[in-house]
Amino acid sequence: MTKRARGMQRGSGFTLLELMVVMAIVAVLATLSAPNFRDLLLNQRLVAAAQAFNAALSLARTEAIRRSASVSVVPSAASNWSAGWTVVTLQDDPQALETLRRFEALPEGVGVDASLGDGFAQGVRYDSNGFSRRAANAAFGGGCLTLKADTGRRASIVMSASGRARVCNPDERGDCGTGACGKSARKNDDG
Repeated sequence: MTKRARGMQRGSGFTLLELMVVMAIVAVLATLSAPNFRDLLLNQRLVAAAQAFNAALSLARTEAIRRSASVSVVPSAASNWSAGWTVVTLQDDPQALETLRRFEALPEGVGVDASLGDGFAQGVRYDSNGFSRRAANAAFGGGCLTLKADTGRRASIVMSASGRARVCNPDERGDCGTGACGKSARKNDDG
């Protein structure tokens, strides 16, 4: 082999130009996917918050039946469900509440869009038979709590008059009293 042939051996690897092209493509793809990833995270937080509220209602109902006593789900801050909620047992002495479980505040980017109507601002109480009542001991005819993410997506917790709750996606207006959520809530009212 000649001296010139040894010095001209082709090296393996990338050229600077090839590396810059790949970096530009990666940057463009990252820029395009960032907003979608943020929306995905917000939507997941929304679903998790709706499921947590549904779990609180289920816990309260189960504990009310198990203890043969009244159990309530109340907002952690005065009438502000966004600040979190607490499941408490009710004793004869209103000052002697036993906290069963505290739930954290709604995550950033998720808020309460609509409430279950009159009487729900103070919470929902389950009697010893598992039927829902308003916190003021009035009959509760069912209703809906709708959570909304900054992405515009909504999730509703629909509660029947018998006290059963479930999570659903409301119609485009966010109305859980009509559309798919409301129809199936009325259909499943007793079971």
